[in-house]
Amino acid sequence: MHWIKPEVAGGLGEGSNYDVAREPQLLGDLYFEFADWLGDDIVSTSGFWLVTDRLADALRDAGLTGWELGIVHVSMSEELLLRKPDLELPHWNRLLPTGTEGDDVVLLRRVYLCVSERALQVLRGFSIDHARVRDVSDIPPPIV
Repeated sequence: MHWIKPEVAGGLGEGSNYDVAREPQLLGDLYFEFADWLGDDIVSTSGFWLVTDRLADALRDAGLTGWELGIVHVSMSEELLLRKPDLELPHWNRLLPTGTEGDDVVLLRRVYLCVSERALQVLRGFSIDHARVRDVSDIPPPIV
């Protein structure tokens, strides 16, 4: 398995009902505000992952297990709009890791997105230039 740490392209947007002190931490839909975007087909923030439609289609077509799609409402920060007024973002989906051991997409310790070799090959067919990919053994030990 491989640990993938995508580009952090923004943060939780206005409308996200998120509280780290409760379970589930997010109630309702995810709202994501892009602060920048370097072109990758997968981005993340605060333990949430977004994938473009084209990457979502490829994951589905590959028959990968351990994931589903959720709704995300995307906006751009005022700063991003000023810096890149012609930027057109693709359509995004929330990637929800649901897998357990043996699946292609697994969430370890609630925050580490891990993918099988097969899933990594699909990801590498897309822009993931700003994501870090490491072996799952490189995940830091839990803080006790």
